[in-house]
Amino acid sequence: MPPRNKVFDLPQDVREQLNEKLVSSGFQGYEALAGWLSERGYNVSKSSVHRYGQDLQEEFEEAMGSVRRTTEMAKAMADAVEDDEGNLIDATARLVQEHLLRISLEFRKMEIEPDAAAHHLGKVSKALDSLGRLSLTQKKHAKELRAEFAKEAAAKAETAGRAQGLSNDGVAALRAAILEGMS
Repeated sequence: MPPRNKVFDLPQDVREQLNEKLVSSGFQGYEALAGWLSERGYNVSKSSVHRYGQDLQEEFEEAMGSVRRTTEMAKAMADAVEDDEGNLIDATARLVQEHLLRISLEFRKMEIEPDAAAHHLGKVSKALDSLGRLSLTQKKHAKELRAEFAKEAAAKAETAGRAQGLSNDGVAALRAAILEGMS
């Protein structure tokens, strides 16, 4: 088993800055990045940065491919379906929840400081909480819209029924059927 890459020994904030530099440089310039680390007092070889960068690039490209596929699926779903009941938001929330679960499982595998892992898991938990609240809010709003639509439809049906000479009992039955069917 090869020794652990020295990049993983860097403090979390330095590694995050390195990740940003790797992504923004298009995963190039490993010698300059090793020099940047050296300027900050970290002795990490160009080869270590390169191996770390290649692994990060693979993960990045896989994640971006997944995001593109998810975006295309969401667009296709939005084009194909009128989303009065929030199915698109629910589907998206489920996808995000699945990814957040994968992230939390990866944290278990990663060799990072317990405090850093707790910090990241806290962010994942907060994201899950926000998704849950968004989904509930959307469902509540959709239910309110359906109820409002039903009231408007019932009022129009009542007016039309009376204009056609429908009895009071007939109008009441028509109104009740519309309100019951739409709620």
